[in-house]
Amino acid sequence: MASGTIYRRETPSGASSWVAHATWQEGGKRRQSKRSFRTKKEAQAALTELLAAHQTATFVAPSRMPLCDFVEPWLAALENQGRKPTTLRGYRKSLDAYVLPRLGDVGLQELRASDLDALYAELLRSGGRRGQGLSMTTVHHVHAAMNKMLHDAERKGLVIRNVAKLANAPTLTTARAKGPEMRVWSPDELARFLASIGGNRNEVLFRLMAMTGIRRGEVVALRWSDVELNGHRLTVNQAATVMDGVEVVAVPKTRRSRRVIDLDPDTVSMLQRHRARQREQFLMLGVSATASDRVFTNEIGEPLRPNSVGQAFRRLVDAVDLPVIRLHDLRHTHATHLLMAGVNVKVVSERLGHSSVSFTLDTYGHVMPGQQAEAAAAAAALLGDRTRR
Repeated sequence: MASGTIYRRETPSGASSWVAHATWQEGGKRRQSKRSFRTKKEAQAALTELLAAHQTATFVAPSRMPLCDFVEPWLAALENQGRKPTTLRGYRKSLDAYVLPRLGDVGLQELRASDLDALYAELLRSGGRRGQGLSMTTVHHVHAAMNKMLHDAERKGLVIRNVAKLANAPTLTTARAKGPEMRVWSPDELARFLASIGGNRNEVLFRLMAMTGIRRGEVVALRWSDVELNGHRLTVNQAATVMDGVEVVAVPKTRRSRRVIDLDPDTVSMLQRHRARQREQFLMLGVSATASDRVFTNEIGEPLRPNSVGQAFRRLVDAVDLPVIRLHDLRHTHATHLLMAGVNVKVVSERLGHSSVSFTLDTYGHVMPGQQAEAAAAAAALLGDRTRR
């Protein structure tokens, strides 16, 4: 049976802290645990949790392993489980850049929610280069890495609980709300842009993005084997990213991102002409028609780099008198036009490969004006004259 107490401890410098001190018998030997906290309330809560863990036989013996020593074996285990390289790279970047320099020497089991609260607050305030604050999205990614790592540590019995669940971190909704502002073109503006790039080697690529909402990495990785020209549709089966200068092609991260997208007749016609020109170009260059199945390539038949597509789009936008938008805003533009045209939001969500219809509504609900008024009028119409006196 474990027992314990809390007491206040003062240092010669005058600083003070509260200590949760517990003792128990293990293997015929007396064991003890001492943990320091800033407040009496935190110390009491920790002691209560520790004693309850002993009572329910869920106690995890204190480990001296610091956070920095757990990161590498944890990432290696995730790699062995088949996690995507981009996911692992994101975890490593968040931990190496923002967590380990500040909390790397803290013991896994000594880590507290208040430590993470202070970390996130510091990152938001001055965690970037030259002391600038990080974005909500970046700090959310740091929190996601910590949450996953501590969840796995809890599952392996290395910590009593995942304190990241108790931390005050930016939620994904908050992070997105603070992210880059969404800008879209009107149907007239999109038509003007598409007309302005007629004859450009990337004309079909940007037409396809504008008319399907397909993501940059998805369009770069698109293969002719994924396109059914006779069936007027394409299937998103993979996406491309670049890691350390090397292209990485993998299946989309979520099940809903693997999707079938129907194509309009004009886009199909443009794809047919594009394929014919591509085959002629390969023949002139002496490139085998089977050397690359990619729908969009550079001048010598090599896959396009995602960044180069974004740069090409910016140059074309700068050359025409239109509001400046990002390449990703073509996706937002497509979704907005569909909703403005009255297309069912579930269809829009499926077309974009969103995780849920609710996400689509949260993102684009503001572009459906009059929905509330229409709903009120429809409800009243069902009653007709029956309630009039």
